[in-house]
Amino acid sequence: MAFYDRTRELAMLDEQYSRPGGQLFVMYGRRRVGKTVLLAHWLQIRGHRAIFWTADQTSAVALLRSFSQAVQAFRMPGAQVPPEFDFGNWELALLEVARLAGDEQLVLVLDEFTYLFEAESAITSLLQRLWDHQLKHTQVMLVITGSQAGMIEREVLSARAPLYQRATRHLRLRPLPYGVLHEFLPEYSAEDRVTIYGCVGGVPSYLELLEPRHNLETNLRRLLDSSLILDDAAALLRDQLDEPRNYVAIVSAIAAGYLRVTEIAKMSGLSDTATAKYLTVLQNLGIVERQVPATVSRPEHSKSGRYQIVDHYLRFYYRFIAPARSLLEQGLTAQVWANLRQHLPEFIGKHIFEELCREWVLRQADVGKLPFLPRRVGAYWGKGAPEIDVVAVNEDEHQVLMGECKWTRAPVDRATVQRFMAQATRVLAETSDERWRVSYAVFSKSGFTGEAERLGGTKVHWITLAQLDEDMRVA
Repeated sequence: MAFYDRTRELAMLDEQYSRPGGQLFVMYGRRRVGKTVLLAHWLQIRGHRAIFWTADQTSAVALLRSFSQAVQAFRMPGAQVPPEFDFGNWELALLEVARLAGDEQLVLVLDEFTYLFEAESAITSLLQRLWDHQLKHTQVMLVITGSQAGMIEREVLSARAPLYQRATRHLRLRPLPYGVLHEFLPEYSAEDRVTIYGCVGGVPSYLELLEPRHNLETNLRRLLDSSLILDDAAALLRDQLDEPRNYVAIVSAIAAGYLRVTEIAKMSGLSDTATAKYLTVLQNLGIVERQVPATVSRPEHSKSGRYQIVDHYLRFYYRFIAPARSLLEQGLTAQVWANLRQHLPEFIGKHIFEELCREWVLRQADVGKLPFLPRRVGAYWGKGAPEIDVVAVNEDEHQVLMGECKWTRAPVDRATVQRFMAQATRVLAETSDERWRVSYAVFSKSGFTGEAERLGGTKVHWITLAQLDEDMRVA
């Protein structure tokens, strides 16, 4: 697999490695996000001494034997390690790693640590004891990774975990940002890149399924035929959750447009209380997000919360693939493709384009290209009130930016901009603060008419898709 971006993450690994003494680095994130590739790339380009071992879903005896042989192969490079060799127990094996480090730094990677924990639950207590008494005084940089994010947080990072506060650094690895897609698909238009991003997000393994020489339709059809795309949704939820069928029902309801707890509960056949509990777990795993209007200063107390799926692949899967799975498994893709082709533009415009526009606001503010630094960036909705796609707020400075996003074939015209500004004025009039200094942003896939751009003067940012695509690229 090719390697893309991850500059920040590589710098974090370098910083930890540069510290004296033992280091415990915990890296976790959804499956296929690139944890193993990142670590392998880092070790390769830096040339560090390392024992890289990946756990599998097998027995505790088999795991100890596999790890022992990896250590022995490092200790005796080129020698034939007997297939039955092991150190007898995990303590002896880990102490041998400490001995091998000596006065020179040694990286020990325990990849997919959650599989080891499932087979040998005492391993975290053993690691805690060895860390406190031996390993932290050595030159070992211990790196623990896991795809079951909930288990890593619960069994390694939480206050009740034996390894609590032992990690010198932890990182939740996220999918690649949109700005990296021009490296995967350099010949694609910005519109086609946004469309692909809306289907699989920035998960490297999904992006590797695409053939850059093929057009958008061909690649989308490849996704529909991919067993990875068909099967990964169930695996993602099954790996991390005890009652996957209830979570599937909840995620499916959100994908269908039911966004409030009561609506989700009704569609899922669950009580409001149970649904709220499941939603909290899904939030902790980074699968869904509770959103409130950006004008709300205390989101945790808002009754206007609604839930959105934030994992791009899962949102796409449960919107388009799950309802058509039986057809796809029979190879009857024509009907599925016809439905996808008809409804995908609306899906991209409503979800992905609006999210990218809000991300653009955050990035522009971070580099000082907006008139103020927002405290919150989101959207606005309310009972009987118009929805505003992008809202950035800083109450201390009494500044607000309001944005409109248009994913249409025609350029945005003067009437559309006037209607949006009238709606923004109406929303602001409903707030108790009349001192807002307002600026606007209009985002358009297809540009603007000349009459539209003459509205608003310097208070309006006019952002085409081409400009957004350029501004979002990772340097």
